[in-house]
Amino acid sequence: MCGIIAFLQNSEVTQPPVGRALASMKHRGPDASGQWGEGHAFLGHNRLSIIDLRTGQQPMHSVDGRYVVVFNGEIYNYRELRHELTSSGAQFRTVSDTEVILEGYRRWGAGVVERLNGMFAFVIWDRVERVALGARDRLGIKPLCWAMTADGLVVTSTQEPFAALGFRQLDPIAVRDLMTFDYIPAPRTIRKGVHKLPPGSRFVWRPGTSGPRIESYWVPPSADERMRAPSEEELEELLDRSVRRQMVSDVPIGAFLSGGVDSSLLVALMARHSERPVKTYSVAFAEEDADESRIASLVADQFATDHSVLRAEEVTAESLRQLIGSLDEPFCDPALVPLHALSMLTRQHVKVTLSGDGGDEIFGGYQKYLLALGFPRPFPLSGIVRRSLEALPWRPRGVGHLYGRLLTAREWLQFSYTRYGDFPVFRKDLSQLLARDFRHDARIEQFFEPWERIAHAFGDEPDADVLMRADLYTYLSENCLVKTDRASMLSSLEVRVPFLDELLVDRILPLHARDKIVNGQLKALLYPLAKRLLPEEVWNRPKHGFNVPIDARLAGSWKPLVDESLDWGERHLPIFNYPYLRRLSRLSAKEAGIGSELWNPVVLLTWTMSQAEPPRE
Repeated sequence: MCGIIAFLQNSEVTQPPVGRALASMKHRGPDASGQWGEGHAFLGHNRLSIIDLRTGQQPMHSVDGRYVVVFNGEIYNYRELRHELTSSGAQFRTVSDTEVILEGYRRWGAGVVERLNGMFAFVIWDRVERVALGARDRLGIKPLCWAMTADGLVVTSTQEPFAALGFRQLDPIAVRDLMTFDYIPAPRTIRKGVHKLPPGSRFVWRPGTSGPRIESYWVPPSADERMRAPSEEELEELLDRSVRRQMVSDVPIGAFLSGGVDSSLLVALMARHSERPVKTYSVAFAEEDADESRIASLVADQFATDHSVLRAEEVTAESLRQLIGSLDEPFCDPALVPLHALSMLTRQHVKVTLSGDGGDEIFGGYQKYLLALGFPRPFPLSGIVRRSLEALPWRPRGVGHLYGRLLTAREWLQFSYTRYGDFPVFRKDLSQLLARDFRHDARIEQFFEPWERIAHAFGDEPDADVLMRADLYTYLSENCLVKTDRASMLSSLEVRVPFLDELLVDRILPLHARDKIVNGQLKALLYPLAKRLLPEEVWNRPKHGFNVPIDARLAGSWKPLVDESLDWGERHLPIFNYPYLRRLSRLSAKEAGIGSELWNPVVLLTWTMSQAEPPRE
């Protein structure tokens, strides 16, 4: 992958700090760096060389010199597009997918993004018309951020450059979202005034305009009654084609192997197309209930892979502090920690790896989709009990186990989908967590609005079809793919996700949930393949996510960071109710089981503390 930046200016002013901005994203592209600028536009690029190692340098000009592009990603159908363009008279000087985007723009204009199959974020500058086009792939595999300054528009891969440009004020609603969802949904970022381009979107910008004109070019399709589920043979062929073309690389390639169905299927298919043993990598936890390394080893043995296992307990409080501080914005899925360590291990051997991200969202792999078939109903007199609990001046221990039985279906969805919210009498209550003076700006009563806004585009009832489609633009795009991108790119490792290849997405997404979940069987379409290709221990067991035992870690080896962040926050960041957090910390040290409520505030405090302090030697 790469790091890109574009300074698009209202007037021809002094050259902006392109070099300094690129330096802040060096980890995204350590192999080469390039700059170009004239008049209104200055483009920069850090390259992680994967395809066309010799002639793929950027910023890249079109053959006629009119267009200039900076691009982050991989286009998997670039050879087909190149053939189509060549047949129409286009000329190419390189064999890179980057030049295909340029020549595609010459031919199809902004419509080029709808022809691209891959993961991408790019900015193209038209030197004649003085107009910029920027775009991000359909599901947001690759990031793109923007902000308006006094000089014009700044567009970057990630947010590191914006700190140097003065964007340091925290957005209160973004803080609320981070506490609520573990991530900050687009278009917000943690920095006030900085925005994420939503997945499946493109923008056009001209000098003198107030901001980019953003439009969506793709949205997940609704369930289509005419679509029929693929046969086992058709699905295997689609998966095989997706894996095969995502293995195209001019550098060594490997695979993350968790021991789950998705990553194991990828390894099984990769073994068909690799002349050498596939290089696979997994992580092992000391805690038995969180460890899947034994299952991963069974898969590795069956397909004779070159397998490596990382021990997760090596992550110390200080290395955790450094990891959180290196993120472009705070992010609270604790699985980032072992995934980053796994990426560091993997990068010692290969530059590219495949991952099973997206399989659960595309094929219906989460238990919550089963629950959507029949949300719990409040028991009789629940309204009276609830009002009585909310009237109490204190919150009794253990009341949370009762509280879920008092909620309507809509409230139950909110409660189960969030880390914190507007939940009186419960430990997940934002009013307890946030300082009194901060609550109004955070608008805690609207805590679920970012998710509902997206979900309502697919239907008013929270059935399994709506949940799956909403997850594409929420949990998948903003959590899973962000986690994978940041963890891997901090190690200068490219991760590809074949389950999100358009070949599969276009075929599977239009299916009804009833085609993906059959008689209570999640991912019913994939299981015949899994049973035929994989060891029984992989598919005949309960789903086991990439869990991290943060309760034990926060009460043990990571407690020094908890104490340090709370001490710093009380002195410098008056957004939390620190007596409440101190109480959680004492409970955590005494009896554990408090990790989920304590973790998110500690992550934000640690990240903010790291941004404010000079780097440690």
